[in-house]
Amino acid sequence: MRRPDIISILAIIALTQAIPACGADAAGLSAPAVSKFEIAQAPVSAPRPPLADLLARAESLSSSGKFLDAYELLDGAEDTYIGVIEFDYALGRAALDAGRPDKATLALSRVLALDPGHAGASIDIGRAYLALGNYDQARATFETMLGLDPPPAVRAQLQAYLEQARAAGQDRSPKSGRSQHGYLAAVYGRSSNVNQSPGQSQVFIPAFGATYQLSNQNVRKADGFAGVMGGVDASLPLNGIYSLIVGGDFAERRNNHESAFDLGGLGARVGIAATTQAQLLRLQLFTGRDYLGGSPSRDMNALGLDYFRDLGADTQLLALAQAGRLRYLPEGLKIFDADFGTLGIGASRKIGGDSTAFVTVSTGHMNDVGGNPSGDRRQLGLRVGADAAILPRLRLMGNATWERGRYDRFDPSFLTERRDFVTYFELALEYALAQRTSLRLSLAQTDQRSNISIYAYDRTEAWLTLRYEFR
Repeated sequence: MRRPDIISILAIIALTQAIPACGADAAGLSAPAVSKFEIAQAPVSAPRPPLADLLARAESLSSSGKFLDAYELLDGAEDTYIGVIEFDYALGRAALDAGRPDKATLALSRVLALDPGHAGASIDIGRAYLALGNYDQARATFETMLGLDPPPAVRAQLQAYLEQARAAGQDRSPKSGRSQHGYLAAVYGRSSNVNQSPGQSQVFIPAFGATYQLSNQNVRKADGFAGVMGGVDASLPLNGIYSLIVGGDFAERRNNHESAFDLGGLGARVGIAATTQAQLLRLQLFTGRDYLGGSPSRDMNALGLDYFRDLGADTQLLALAQAGRLRYLPEGLKIFDADFGTLGIGASRKIGGDSTAFVTVSTGHMNDVGGNPSGDRRQLGLRVGADAAILPRLRLMGNATWERGRYDRFDPSFLTERRDFVTYFELALEYALAQRTSLRLSLAQTDQRSNISIYAYDRTEAWLTLRYEFR
């Protein structure tokens, strides 16, 4: 049934005001009387002055390009105004502009639950799906909106979003589907044990029934350090499922005084990935070289297989397998040459939209090929962790690792088979300085216990990391 022309005109004007991101110009839209696009916002009662002031301040910040500040302002008032349509819609748009599409979908879903015909929220939640990589949901949203006979200007924007969703989700060509991302970081901190050595300078050797003095280089040394690191990953789709993937990274950490224990590393990887809607499988070749004291120390070559599967909207299963070899370059370290294999399985889960928890279990074997007096090593490990947003720009992260190592050769000097048990704890606070720049304060404790005293050590480290991510 047709409505009077004046009602159609008012509905279209309300729509164009609700979705400025779509680029429609309210002053320039005509209003055909036969339009079926009757999903403009429901009439909104006059907001209370505190809310009106809040929304005005947020709009002013957004207009000035301060999207993250606008989001933080509204996010801080969510507990007060949650469920109010005009507030939730403003929060959803601010989250989307600030690069938080996950938060945007939550707020916009509340709007649509109360007002299913809210055009602005419908389009913006489609944009949020697009930003999250949920291309099927984004495509369905835009197709539904186009089926409601929108005005020409709005239709053009919806069609553009729909084509973007289709290209990203299905019709991605090698040229348009190419992607890359990376990071650069600077680190400054202090370690209680830069050489990972025991704190005692004397060790008792049972085979000789005597106590021996360790060299100064093999006793724990504390020092400050600074470093830089970075990495890049790139993907080139070959068709709708398979992609060529490449990547590389570097790290350099120098101590203030103990330069003999400066650390460095270079690594590269290349492989192929197979991706479906709910699964990802990657097969990669890894190669890398470690440096100690400015000189090459160890080479690593490995073949790795990773598998990820979504078990629902918030849960992901992961499995990994890796096999390779370690070869030490200094003649005195070649006794530690080994071939290795590792298997692992784990899961991660989103909690409350802004938090994630994970757990992984791993096992592995190192086959001695260089004459290590301890022989082959079998290991079993457990790692758990979580991160949570405690303020709009501040996240708390933590993880813990336990690993048990058992060697199979009787050590003739210490008259026993070596057994190690490592515990590692890390806690960090990360503050978002800008959308892609963060500052992280980390604290970590490592404790390696061993029944052979020269392999036991503990270490406490604290460091500050300034990180920038680029695409």
